[in-house]
Amino acid sequence: MDSTIALWLQQIAEGDRAAFDALYNHFWKTIYQYIYPKTKNTEATEDILHDLFLSIWKNRSRLQEINNIESYLKTGARYLTFSYFNKNSEQHMVDIDKVDIILDDAPIEDRLHYRYLLDLIQDEIQNLPERCRIIFNESRVNHKSINQIALEYGLSKSTVENQINKALKRLRLVTKDFHTFLSFF
Repeated sequence: MDSTIALWLQQIAEGDRAAFDALYNHFWKTIYQYIYPKTKNTEATEDILHDLFLSIWKNRSRLQEINNIESYLKTGARYLTFSYFNKNSEQHMVDIDKVDIILDDAPIEDRLHYRYLLDLIQDEIQNLPERCRIIFNESRVNHKSINQIALEYGLSKSTVENQINKALKRLRLVTKDFHTFLSFF
């Protein structure tokens, strides 16, 4: 890593706002150009870029663990772009099985890491008890509200909430080794 960038990371970890501004000014255009072709939306790209750098600042104490900041920023940008599509538009819903398309320009290690993590999550979802799996999929895949699920299946809202929380707890448990990586975002 460039010694100037390494110095900025050290200074940012110590709370130096000027070093953070320097890092932002150095990388924002590269990361913007990386995100925009995926979103094709200026406002969305700017929001993702803002969230990415806000996350860097909030988690600045961990920055010195990073060996390649540009790769790290691109990985974070991919994650946030993926989240953006899943959160904001059914028209742009990303099929988890096709995530490799989004990651096609990522280093092979990152793609394998994502693929392994996604497979691990999918396997665990399939291993959930049937009712829990159905409710979780209705909530997270079909984006139905707790009220909609409760009405459709004749359940109380608290039962639906409990089943979703049960699924999330199991997913957190099986992905705990990836928590450090994911918690940065």
